[in-house]
Amino acid sequence: MDAKKFNRLMKTIKYDSRAISEIYEEYYLKIKAHVHRRFGRLVCAEDIAQEVFLKLLSLEMKEFIEYPTAWLFMLADNKVKDILRLKHDEIELSELFQAPFDLDDTIVSVDIKRAMLHLDNMSQQIIYLNIWEGYSLKEIAQELGLGYANVRIKSSRVLKTLKKYL
Repeated sequence: MDAKKFNRLMKTIKYDSRAISEIYEEYYLKIKAHVHRRFGRLVCAEDIAQEVFLKLLSLEMKEFIEYPTAWLFMLADNKVKDILRLKHDEIELSELFQAPFDLDDTIVSVDIKRAMLHLDNMSQQIIYLNIWEGYSLKEIAQELGLGYANVRIKSSRVLKTLKKYL
């Protein structure tokens, strides 16, 4: 669908059910595939695609969207980030250490999974929580009951090991 048609449909989306139907038919599968490719099993791609279309119904279009596909993908990415941020805020750090750590559920890249298989479970958790979840080494050390210096040194060594395998 070209940009002019997309923008024309967006202007009438609240009043014309055919407008949302056309946009849905054109973009639903594309958005779903995009979310699945980018975020894997972290979120349900179907739910995110539906959320994007609900968002479209509430938007007031004031500007011309030159690249509709990219714009819709950006809406989907922002929705996923909002959901992940909420999940991250709801989960206590202690809960993450109590749950069994599974590389398949957390790491998307195959190369990184292979490299992390060379690490013990504690090292995998420290690196995952620090790099992917954004917890500080001090927070991780406190939760593990270890000294900050010990966790910092372990983290540094783990990163060197990962570099060797990547």
